[in-house]
Amino acid sequence: MDRRRLLVGTGALIGAGLSTPAVFAQDKYPSKPIRLVIPFPPGGPTDMMGRLYGERLSALLGKPVVIDNKAGAGGIVGADLVAKAKPDGYTLLLGSSSTHVTGPLLMPNAPYHPVRDFTLFIIGFVPMVISCRPALPANTLPEFVALLKANPDKYRHGSSGMGSIGHLGSELFKLKAGGLASLHVPYKGNNAAVQAELSGEVDWLFDTIGTTLGHYQAGKMRYLAVCAEQRTSVVPELPTTVECGFPEVLVSTVNPVALPAGAPAEVVDTIAVATRRIMTDEKLQADLRGLAIEPVAEADPAKSAAYFSAERDRWAPIIKASGARME
Repeated sequence: MDRRRLLVGTGALIGAGLSTPAVFAQDKYPSKPIRLVIPFPPGGPTDMMGRLYGERLSALLGKPVVIDNKAGAGGIVGADLVAKAKPDGYTLLLGSSSTHVTGPLLMPNAPYHPVRDFTLFIIGFVPMVISCRPALPANTLPEFVALLKANPDKYRHGSSGMGSIGHLGSELFKLKAGGLASLHVPYKGNNAAVQAELSGEVDWLFDTIGTTLGHYQAGKMRYLAVCAEQRTSVVPELPTTVECGFPEVLVSTVNPVALPAGAPAEVVDTIAVATRRIMTDEKLQADLRGLAIEPVAEADPAKSAAYFSAERDRWAPIIKASGARME
């Protein structure tokens, strides 16, 4: 499966700008404010993306979109709330890979199914990067792999916690690069893990571009590769893991807009049409890329469901081998 094509295949879309509420005036939906649940605290990239999306959705549909931050359990709390909401289109979710891939796999008795219990529209993704301390004698990803192989257990890597995408991405990398031996050091949050690399407590890590870009630009950390099939527009000079010879090391966080399963077809169609128009808005695309988020404009529920199902299959053995669990 071409993950990038699935995520950003927008060639057939017309690049229309934002429409007016009159486009939907003949529809019964919506007739009241819409609640957009963001399952993370305010201020993070998912929250900022949700607010940008919600503002434009309100303009298109002519009804207020109320942002509701419901954080907890890596996004599970908010996602579960939406999964169990009435499927009438008045409760939406701005989810992530942790709510629809890794989180439910880490939880022995997850309260919802991340694909069957939702109608999903992927609207953005954030590729992960592999970074290391500039003092390490490795300027490319192949050189870095050779360094770790020649010095088993000498170099340590950090993450924002057990079971985080950074942790799981590093485990995938170690496996696909030939069974690298490197000690994992979990921290409480992305900022703590980044500071650990900057201070030399750990030597390398997987994290998002948005979290680390400023340090890379300041020369305080070295980027080795972006974990994607195509280069990112945010750091176009950075080679991909595919280019570096590690085609299976593909790691990103993906953001869907989701409705509870069972919403009427006219509601799903209304959200789909609005989402396509929102995500083809050039100003929004520029704003998202400023947050290191690559926009996706297909708004295709079938492709989105297939993507998340495939990701669950891909990550399940990695999570099992890592021993990570969420209680």
